Amino acid sequence: MYDLLNEGKVVLLEVSATWCQPCWAYHNGHALQNYYTAHGPDGDDKARVFFIEGDPQTNPECLLGPSGCNGFTFGNWLNGTTYPYLDNAALSDSFDVTYYPTIYMICPNRKVYQVGQLSAEKLWERSLGCPVASGTNNAGIFNVDLGTELYEICDTLSVKPAFSIINLGANALTSASVSLTWNDDLQQSLYWTGNLPLYGEAFITFDSLQLSGAGILKTTISSINGGQGDDDYSNNVHNNSFSQAAAFNSQKIILKIKTDNFGAETYWQLLDEWGGVLYHGGNENVGPNGGGTFGEVDPGPGTYASNALINKTLELPGYGCYSIRFVDAYGDGICCNYGNGYYRLYGYNNPAVPILTGGEFEAIDHRGFILSDPSAETTPVEQVADFRVFPNPAGNVLTAAYSLQTSAPVTIQIVNTLGQVVYTVETEQVSAGDHEMALPLSDLPGGIYFIRLEAGLRVFSRTFLKEN
Repeated sequence: MYDLLNEGKVVLLEVSATWCQPCWAYHNGHALQNYYTAHGPDGDDKARVFFIEGDPQTNPECLLGPSGCNGFTFGNWLNGTTYPYLDNAALSDSFDVTYYPTIYMICPNRKVYQVGQLSAEKLWERSLGCPVASGTNNAGIFNVDLGTELYEICDTLSVKPAFSIINLGANALTSASVSLTWNDDLQQSLYWTGNLPLYGEAFITFDSLQLSGAGILKTTISSINGGQGDDDYSNNVHNNSFSQAAAFNSQKIILKIKTDNFGAETYWQLLDEWGGVLYHGGNENVGPNGGGTFGEVDPGPGTYASNALINKTLELPGYGCYSIRFVDAYGDGICCNYGNGYYRLYGYNNPAVPILTGGEFEAIDHRGFILSDPSAETTPVEQVADFRVFPNPAGNVLTAAYSLQTSAPVTIQIVNTLGQVVYTVETEQVSAGDHEMALPLSDLPGGIYFIRLEAGLRVFSRTFLKEN
């Protein structure tokens, strides 16, 4: 194995048992065989796969079928399998395997990852995240963490980008210039110094950044080792794409779920923009933090049956930003390896056309959406260039900041979730330019509120939380 890793190969281990039904189903889905065909010695020669029969109680004949097997087997495991196999329980024990099948990915830098029962395409996508050394001066961006699960922006989204810079060259990595851009506009830049040997890594963190609208956040290593050119630029750039969140115009929404063959693995939450749980469902033994554990999970309160259809009508408390978060205990989503599960969100006024759909993910799928105020225009128009409220959550005072491109009559109102106006700043003619107004909140109970800015014939709406 070390010879293979030294050659820059990614190694996958499929640890199974001949009596294991999920192992047989995954093996006969041919994910690893397809991966090996594409990336093994007869493909692009960038990876290897090994099958390990890990149960010490079964004899090698069990791999070939029932004849001669001293236990139970589902059939001939080697039929159509062109990658090597090992009947070796000691290998299974050395990895502390506790259930079958267990799939490991070992990168050339000797790091081992448990990846779950992924498709060939997903396995290759994971493999591309492995650092592979080449050349003399070479650095790459890996393990990017933006500090958010959401990639759909409702109003604004706070991110705190961080990543590992890894030396992939024969020379030590001593310096690097790194930039962060949003839609090609430079946001931050930094200069890192250190001394990393081959496969050495350092963790780099940018300052927090507010994103709005749709776009691409790009991290780039522009130079290394005092201006030396990089021998491989393919891993010097990392892009994260963000989209505008889908919008509902109905305060009631319909959630439809179809579970896969393992309904007990599913748990979900519907959250407000501050992370408060408004609704939840599914197996509470999985819970919000139980994704990607890869093992079996016990059915708990709320557990859904397998291949079941669930319909929920949910009422949102008011206009603003929300998100729905699905968790899969094993880490293979609810579609498509083991059943064709899905989730779909509909507006109550149009239950035929989903506004948000999902199901093909790994451990967690977190999606943002908006409940729009039908009388509000959230896109800046001719008169209003910007409208912000802060701090959020707010204490006893909330500041409303806005910019007018032309003079206009302005009214500001605070509305509770029942639609009642609880505070008003009377209409007055306001000149073009930047303006701020402090709004007293001490008389308001804690909770979610909406602030409306009427400028001329247009209405803009923002949501805020008043702390108790």
